[in-house]
Amino acid sequence: MPDIELFSFEACPFAQRTRMMMIEKGIDCSLTEVDLYNKPDWWKELSPHGKVPLIRHNGEIVYESRIINEYLEDVFPDPPLLPKNSQRRALARIWIDYCDTYFLPALHKLIGDRHDEDKQRENRAAVAEKFLFIENEGLKKLGRGPFFMGEEITLVDLQFMPFIERFPCYEELWGADIPDECSRLREWIKSMEQRESHRKTVNTLEFHMQRYEKYNKAA
Repeated sequence: MPDIELFSFEACPFAQRTRMMMIEKGIDCSLTEVDLYNKPDWWKELSPHGKVPLIRHNGEIVYESRIINEYLEDVFPDPPLLPKNSQRRALARIWIDYCDTYFLPALHKLIGDRHDEDKQRENRAAVAEKFLFIENEGLKKLGRGPFFMGEEITLVDLQFMPFIERFPCYEELWGADIPDECSRLREWIKSMEQRESHRKTVNTLEFHMQRYEKYNKAA
């Protein structure tokens, strides 16, 4: 039996990050799906914040997707998913942080301001600006290969991909889009869609739309 237990929720993009990471690493684990809309009592006792993903390894609990992924990188260093060069490793962490600190809040504002069209015009422009920044300051400068850091996939790619998978919902429901100039970004998306880690964890647009449409129905 695997000595790592992964607690996940199929619809959660943060949990998908860790599921993809474990597939890329070839890490064997037992998988427990937790219904976050109807959390069992045992889950409330196990997870301090009631969120996924969470892993239990050798009896110890680790949670938060970014921290789990770096923990697994330390414990299972091969194949590496962070550059070995210290400067490149720092750059990778900068882009991992950019995803959570700048990119995701811009997407979340599209949901939060969904009833205010004036704010939404600003929000759509802000999302486009984030994509252009990723294109010009990230993908075009970090390497010439198919992935963020060059020829090899890293944790940076896994950080962004679950939200790119869901971005068509933002296009359909709130009018956001990826600027035409982002050709390098579109190539990256195609490369990521071909990865086994994505193919094994991806959900359909219909699956995601059912979840995101609930926001529009809410007050």
